[in-house]
Amino acid sequence: LLPLARVITPNIPEAEILLGDRKLCFQSELPDAARELAESSGASVLLKAGHLSEDDLSDIFYDLEDGKCYSLTSKRIHTKNTHGTGCTMSSAFASMLAKGMSLPDAAKAAKDFINGAILSGKDYEIGHGFGPVNHLYLQERNGEIH
Repeated sequence: LLPLARVITPNIPEAEILLGDRKLCFQSELPDAARELAESSGASVLLKAGHLSEDDLSDIFYDLEDGKCYSLTSKRIHTKNTHGTGCTMSSAFASMLAKGMSLPDAAKAAKDFINGAILSGKDYEIGHGFGPVNHLYLQERNGEIH
């Protein structure tokens, strides 16, 4: 399926597999890894840094169409409620592309959306283990949901 994709959104463990089981341990390794993944897959890459241990996280977007690398930086949000973050971010990215955004703008908007969803849902106490993010935080903030 990779040759059919315009963008892939691997997390660190997925990227390591796609790179032939090469370990990614440091933020500084991600730009080169994203470029390598883009060149080998034929798709732009949004490499998500959440599995690294740093508190300052920079997801890396490598745009294969313009050959540029973009750093999407945020602070780690300390929470157990991270279930579905990858699916949510890739869905947000696809939605922004469908709205006509450029690849870099869609990557930034998706990063902003998932950060807001994690932050808004960070204190949820739902079930056991990893809880969900708050997908509806924008509607709540705008008074559309009570």
